Amino acid sequence: MPLPTKRLQPSGYHAFRCIGADCEDTCCSGWLVNIDKETYELYQRCDDAEMGPRLRELVTINPASQSGNSYARIGLDGASCPFLERGLCGVQNRLGESFLSITCAKYPRVWNVVDDVLQRSLDLACPEAARLMLLDPGPMAFDQAESSQPDLQPGELCELTTRDATSCKPYAYFREIRAFLLELLQYRAYPIWKRLVILASFCDQLEQLAEAGQNAQVPASIQWFRQAVAGNQLDSAIQQHSAKPVLQLGTVLELIVARITVEYVAPRFLECYQEFKDGIEWTAQSSMEEIGQRYAAAHAREFAPFLERHGHMLEHYLVNYVHRTLFPLGPQKGIGDPHIDHKVETIREHCLLMLVYYGVIQTVLIGQAAFHRTEFGPAHAIRAVQSVAKAFEHNLSFAERALKILDAKGIRNSLSMAILLRN
Repeated sequence: MPLPTKRLQPSGYHAFRCIGADCEDTCCSGWLVNIDKETYELYQRCDDAEMGPRLRELVTINPASQSGNSYARIGLDGASCPFLERGLCGVQNRLGESFLSITCAKYPRVWNVVDDVLQRSLDLACPEAARLMLLDPGPMAFDQAESSQPDLQPGELCELTTRDATSCKPYAYFREIRAFLLELLQYRAYPIWKRLVILASFCDQLEQLAEAGQNAQVPASIQWFRQAVAGNQLDSAIQQHSAKPVLQLGTVLELIVARITVEYVAPRFLECYQEFKDGIEWTAQSSMEEIGQRYAAAHAREFAPFLERHGHMLEHYLVNYVHRTLFPLGPQKGIGDPHIDHKVETIREHCLLMLVYYGVIQTVLIGQAAFHRTEFGPAHAIRAVQSVAKAFEHNLSFAERALKILDAKGIRNSLSMAILLRN
């Protein structure tokens, strides 16, 4: 498929530069390394006396591949790529950048095609990308331009077409939905938790309209929600729901445990999680009621003041997530690189998972704020967001487990989850 010449990306996208050996959490550790077919064949022909035999030995065909991007894989040496040398890629150092696979060359860049536009973004599982996307205090802006020269080999991409008449989802209104959600998430007159409650309610309504075959009502629904937000018409209904810190903490902790007890977890998240536990003084003798009270106190004492000064960081996380994942509809075809929401089909599931990831970030940050107290700041938030993105969003089985946990708790719509995250 020829790449569209139109480009849409956050305004900071072009500023990204890999910092190599200075990276605090290298992408060469903790993940399977996918190799596309063209690169695999290049490795088979490599005549370098040292690297050629190693490439042919360590790179093997992936029998479970569903994409040309994952035709083969590099067998890991423990948790790391065996070609990682002093924080740098040995393949690139010895053979040149042209020998990198599509996955390695593109990361942390994520590309999706929407009609005739290539939508580009950065994956916040990369520490440098997280810094770039989260620190600007202004609302995240997007640039659109035309370019005939792709800066990287694209590989297989996720695609969304608004002309799809076969799906029950309202793809025809993707742009209107996206515009409203970005507007809502950046509506700073409301705290983030309130924006998420409204977003979840809107997504639930989108799901109901899709199930009823009434997608033609989507523009009217957008208009109603937009006017309700501008006129503060939803405040009284939202305020009826009080914070439930013990229930919130118990639910999110179950989600965290479901991840860290299965498969490899990078040390950086485990460090953040330990700081969270120490911050709320969680011991073997602690009851859930006790740690829930300390958790609520930590939010009021340390985290709420941080949000007043740096709430834009969590706002940017959500805006970047919406743009990067084609939220809340998702692509119709193309699996591209392995990122975000595997085996997720419905609008409700997309929204629930975004709220899960946000909930884990928020929970960890509240405990870290209590742990670091006056020293708590943006660097800790970047570390938490990045490590959660790497440990949770990129895990191939977590999404399915998370949805099952929520279902078992009776959390079956987006609004219920959003209300649960209120502090």
